[in-house]
Amino acid sequence: MKYLLDTDHCSYIQRGHSAVVSRLLTLPEDTNLLISVISQGELLAGIYQARSTRRRQELRRIYEEFLSNIADVLTVTPVVAEQYARILAQLVHKGTPIPINDIWIAATALAYDMVLVSADAHFHLIEGLQVEDWTQP
Repeated sequence: MKYLLDTDHCSYIQRGHSAVVSRLLTLPEDTNLLISVISQGELLAGIYQARSTRRRQELRRIYEEFLSNIADVLTVTPVVAEQYARILAQLVHKGTPIPINDIWIAATALAYDMVLVSADAHFHLIEGLQVEDWTQP
């Protein structure tokens, strides 16, 4: 099974959220955990926004450790861009916009046929997207 971790779940893992960590420990050995380059950018932005050098260094260490356990960082491809355009149009027509970065993340999950792991309820507005929330035991 392949899972795309939304930025929120990347943060939960880095912080040791008990329900999320418990779920990770029950995953089959052949499970692939991946992130989008969009989530990578959001995580890095959080590091750069830290107020002190010491905090930035600590966050960078946690981030690097997290990244070493992820199978891959998925980039934006033409197929992802096509999914992005389709999702954006769908949401605009419904009058239910969601954050642009989240549309890119959802598009990545759809393009690569992955389950998106997120606690953000707005992902359920996207047709065909499989979503799991590991914060719920």
